[in-house]
Amino acid sequence: MEDRRVRYTKKVIKETFIELLEQKPINKITVTELCSQCEINRATFYRYYDDVYDLMEKLKSQYVSDLKAAISLSKDDYTISGFTSEILEVILMNKELSRILFSLKNGKDFLNDVLVIAHQKCVDKWNRYGKNVPQEQVGYISTFITTGTIGILNEWIQNDFKESPSDIANLIESISHYGIAKIIYGEN
Repeated sequence: MEDRRVRYTKKVIKETFIELLEQKPINKITVTELCSQCEINRATFYRYYDDVYDLMEKLKSQYVSDLKAAISLSKDDYTISGFTSEILEVILMNKELSRILFSLKNGKDFLNDVLVIAHQKCVDKWNRYGKNVPQEQVGYISTFITTGTIGILNEWIQNDFKESPSDIANLIESISHYGIAKIIYGEN
C-alpha cells in the first residue's frame, strides 16, 4: 500500500495533468510545466512516471481496469442496462478524463479491452438463452450493440453528462432489445 503522501502527490499530478489536457494537446505539455503547476520538483515526477506519455498510459490503464472491474462485478445473468450502469458510473466518476479520452483521435481504442469482455458476456448469454439466434450471427449482433454503445457513450460525454447513468443505461438496453423502431415509431 502506498504511503498517504505518495497517493496525494500522484493525485495532484493526475488532476493537474487533466487540467492541462483540457487546455492543450499532450504533445504541448512539458514535465516542467506540469511540475510547476503541481508545485513539485521534476525528480518527484520522474520517481513515478517516465514522461507525460507514460502518465497518460497509466491513467488510461487505471481507467480501463476500473471499467473492467465494473463489468466483472456483473453476474452472469445480467441485463445490458445492469452492466452498462456500472460502466456509466465509472465514466461519471472520471468526467474530465472520460471527456479527454473520448475526444482524442482514435481515443476510443482504449475501450477495446473492455468491449472484448462485454462482447464475450453477450455472446455467452445468447448462446445459453438465445434459442432463435443463428450462431453465425451472434458475433455480428454483439459487435453492433457494443459499437453502438460506444457511440451513445460518446454522445453522452459530449453533451456533458446531461442524462443520468440509469437513463442512458435504459436507452442502451431498449435499443439493444427492441431496436430503434420501437423508440422512434412506437412499434414492437
